[in-house]
Amino acid sequence: RYEGLASADKAAIGGWDIRSTKLGQALYDCRVLEPDLVRQVREEMDGMDIMPGVWDPSFIGESQHETALNVVSGEDNSSARCRLERIRRDIRMWKEKNN
Repeated sequence: RYEGLASADKAAIGGWDIRSTKLGQALYDCRVLEPDLVRQVREEMDGMDIMPGVWDPSFIGESQHETALNVVSGEDNSSARCRLERIRRDIRMWKEKNN
């Protein structure tokens, strides 16, 4: 433990993804972390909720269009401004939930 840093016990993990793949599986598939580390956290990570991602096909590579099943829809995805507001709202709600 380092002076001035919060305890890791107080850490909260969250985020968005346009794919509906469970987080632990996504860590494994995308090789974000070393395989042994993924093995250690995969089950716990698979139990975490992933917020729907905002969808802008001009920004997302074509290879991901087919798997983009966990996306914000309706008014929240109607413009860049609406997508930004949705992300801000998600962050506020996440902070309240994970105080």
